[in-house]
Amino acid sequence: MFIDFLAVMLVGMAVGFVILADYLYRSPAADTRAPWAAGFFAAGLLGLVTSLDIVYTWPLPGSFNIAYGEPALYLSITFLAAAITLAMKWEPLIPALFGAFGGVIAIVVGIRIDNLAMGSAPFLTMLAFVAAGIGGILTLPAIQFRDHRWIAIVAALLLIASAVLFLLMGYEAYWAHLADFAKWVPATMAAAGKS
Repeated sequence: MFIDFLAVMLVGMAVGFVILADYLYRSPAADTRAPWAAGFFAAGLLGLVTSLDIVYTWPLPGSFNIAYGEPALYLSITFLAAAITLAMKWEPLIPALFGAFGGVIAIVVGIRIDNLAMGSAPFLTMLAFVAAGIGGILTLPAIQFRDHRWIAIVAALLLIASAVLFLLMGYEAYWAHLADFAKWVPATMAAAGKS
């Protein structure tokens, strides 16, 4: 039986999207940005730890490892870069630029998930990825052109929609994993029981 961290990774990504949506909506001045750094750091670190495991060990069937692990790794690095940038009170254009390219990855992956009918709800998964991707792409102009509030509002709404969908997937994964692993015994305990 495989072990993966997909549920906690999805929830962590969703929380990161909520933090980003809040940041974009509030559009804080440079001297008031530091509080968001901790949130981006937490989301980025959780994503980094979980996505690295998925990328390196491939615990999921087939290309699910690519579809979830690699975009989550990219997003995690972007969140960590945002955390450093905001903590240092720098202008967050570079993490936003990095995020825009990651947004394209999310759109491509989301469309391909639906195209290949991957998972139990490929269309909803596609919507989550595409909403996150467009929100990520819009983050750069939302930060660059702060006086055009509508860009930040549209990006924030898309990120919230994506977060809701990823939260639903993450909590459903918790629900299913608890049942799937209810009678699972780790190899160390199984060996101890045979002695």
